[in-house]
Amino acid sequence: MRLAGAGAMVAGMSLRPGTDEALERGRALWNAGRFYEAHEAWEEAWLREEGEVRALLQGLIQAAAAYVKALDHLRPGGAVKLFGSALARLAPLGEAPAGLALAPFRVALQASLAEAQRWLAGERAGFDRALAPRLERGVGPGGA
Repeated sequence: MRLAGAGAMVAGMSLRPGTDEALERGRALWNAGRFYEAHEAWEEAWLREEGEVRALLQGLIQAAAAYVKALDHLRPGGAVKLFGSALARLAPLGEAPAGLALAPFRVALQASLAEAQRWLAGERAGFDRALAPRLERGVGPGGA
């Protein structure tokens, strides 16, 4: 979903110009397993947004950073901290903010947090890349 103009309203969220494009670019990078690049795409929009949209972007950025810590840096402690921060930031945002299917995404992040905690405790040898969820567009208002 691409929106043009001076700003857009998506699933009850008012987005500044360029934010929907940044969300979609980051989503495509995320789904390609390019978590660092997704983080960078979302950070561009995060710098200019405020309120719930900024919280959404920050939660997505923290989730991306958590997977970078787990999969690239092999740092379970950093991953645990960032998964927790991402979940806390995304928790109050509803089912499909800005047209993103956030409810199943949060469930998958919770599973990733639990796995990272087991890894940190020495119960696992590493982190399974397959735990990283897809980030889909939401169903219903603002979804595609």
